[in-house]
Amino acid sequence: MFGYIKPISAELKVKEYELYRSVYCGLCAALGRNTSCISRLTLSYDFVFLALIRMSLAGETGHIEKKRCIAHPTKKRAVLVDALQLDYCARVSSLLTYHKLRDDITDNKGLKRIGTYMLLPAAGGMLRRAKKGGDIDELEAVIVKKLDELASIEKENILSPDRAAEPFGELMAAVCSYGFDKGSREVRIAGELGRHIGRFIYIADAVDDLSDDLKSGNYNPFRSSSTENTLTDFNPEFVRSSLTMELIGVERAVELMDFGKVPEYGNIIRNVIYLGLPALIESILKDKNPQE
Repeated sequence: MFGYIKPISAELKVKEYELYRSVYCGLCAALGRNTSCISRLTLSYDFVFLALIRMSLAGETGHIEKKRCIAHPTKKRAVLVDALQLDYCARVSSLLTYHKLRDDITDNKGLKRIGTYMLLPAAGGMLRRAKKGGDIDELEAVIVKKLDELASIEKENILSPDRAAEPFGELMAAVCSYGFDKGSREVRIAGELGRHIGRFIYIADAVDDLSDDLKSGNYNPFRSSSTENTLTDFNPEFVRSSLTMELIGVERAVELMDFGKVPEYGNIIRNVIYLGLPALIESILKDKNPQE
């Protein structure tokens, strides 16, 4: 994913921040355990958020141990262990990494395309190891289908942020809800949250990449059909409203969750939603003034 979904650390209590770091380190360890050591380079804040959501819905707590790692060999760090949802998130991360690389082969040109080809064998190895940990074939089929739908929208040059964001929203709905009992409260909450967070990520990433895409000629749903290389038609208020609406959908889903077992998870998640994501909206819009 893209690393957008993270808290404002300064607003977390010390205990909450340490817990968040332990989940981050726990996911890093899970990546090495379930896919490969090199897969730790794909670790993102977005998947830490996914892990917090899934652990909360599953009522999973795990426990914290002090461990050393390659990145911090001299001092032990707090690491969350014995949490099945961390293993799930690590395996799903490899799914998305592999299929995103395959998608990029089609989109990229020149040296970027060659570089993607070189990374694909390593990603394929990660995926093979991930599949040994459990059945994720059904989820993989959904991911492939939704990425194909997105690729078709991009190929047809459909300049609609709402339409372009929907396949990725549906993809993330599947990622968030996969494995929970069908028809359960957890599936409904996770699916709704995943859909809105996926749409949020897609729209935010499109806005963040807009200037570069205008220069390179790559697809972007916000580019103007009449203007090839300027931000003349870009409307920051439309984007702000669109992202805020997705954020409201995330908020509604989160407020249905029960954080009784680990209240700190709820505090971290609310920090992300009520502080981190609004700050992100302003950050990606700050240099997108069409008058400049």
